[in-house]
Amino acid sequence: MGALVGIVNGILVAYLKISAIVATLATMTTVGGLAFIVTDGTTLYGMPDSFHVIGQARVMGLPMPVLFAAAVALIIWVVLRFTTIGRQWYAVGGNGEVARLSGVNVRLNTLLAFSVSGLVSAIGGIILVSKLSSASATSANDYMMFAIAAAFLGMTVLKSGQANIGGTLVGVGIIGVLQNGLNIEGVNTYAQQVLTGVIIVGAVLMSSFKSRNR
Repeated sequence: MGALVGIVNGILVAYLKISAIVATLATMTTVGGLAFIVTDGTTLYGMPDSFHVIGQARVMGLPMPVLFAAAVALIIWVVLRFTTIGRQWYAVGGNGEVARLSGVNVRLNTLLAFSVSGLVSAIGGIILVSKLSSASATSANDYMMFAIAAAFLGMTVLKSGQANIGGTLVGVGIIGVLQNGLNIEGVNTYAQQVLTGVIIVGAVLMSSFKSRNR
């Protein structure tokens, strides 16, 4: 289902020329509504114990979600660094028109990138449900802004102004440590949201400045 949603996004952006942010926000709202319909607005419980292993087990002291994240990051890094399609994704992301003039199939690569993004997002959703032992249409609503913040932070710490796996992982670490620290200090959720917004604006500005300088 995640890959299917990604394909829909890819078609909207690559073939129907809808703005990426508009297309993804529209599908996010649509899928969120469908989640409410499927769950009837309730929280679902009763997953089998074997399913809980995905999000709650530990291997050599490391939580399974961390291992899944590391594996996905490694696979994507290898694809981006050592394969033709990865280089084409970087080219399309950098400048789609230049990539097209260079012979890259921009539409197909955009569709594939959105499909992979949807698939990985679905994997994250499965891990989250396993970790929480419950499924709700609103379970991950707060994570979207954290993901955006982490990505932009990653563009400021490594390869200035460029999306990269290493920088994104560092950004995730910063956001995670910050969020946990605020929770430990008892800072309320609303203040955390304000701080997250400030971090996103600051990271975007820093990334923009570094891109211009480069």
